[in-house]
Amino acid sequence: MFAIRTPRPDDLPALTRLLDSCSLPTSDLTEEHLGHFIILGQAGRVAGCIGMEVSGQDALLRSLAVDPMMRGEGYGNRLLQLMEDRARDEGVQHLYLLTTSAADFFEHQGYVRTDRASAPESIRSTAQFAGVCPSSATCLYKSLD
Repeated sequence: MFAIRTPRPDDLPALTRLLDSCSLPTSDLTEEHLGHFIILGQAGRVAGCIGMEVSGQDALLRSLAVDPMMRGEGYGNRLLQLMEDRARDEGVQHLYLLTTSAADFFEHQGYVRTDRASAPESIRSTAQFAGVCPSSATCLYKSLD
């Protein structure tokens, strides 16, 4: 049975494997990020994840992934909702994200396309914005208030 929880340091290799299998960037992912991640995990396996990088009232949503064999079961929606709830609890009012393949999914969840330059400097200076994600990635935004 899979449990939704905050990952532990020993989950990092499995988390990285999942992100790699979904063609999502991992080059900047470290143990320090794990406190702002949620995983769907079981006995050394990570079947889903989502993370964020918080900067005051703004946060960068990152790394939403679900094992391809488990897609269509609502896990992506559930992980996103849990992270949005966590963001609100931490005082985040604005979420930003970059995607090369999931813009439609996020638009159905209330995110709107926006110009990358409109993101606050604290978000634009993250590794994801500054170079890990390609410049062709779509930027989306959601207000949590």
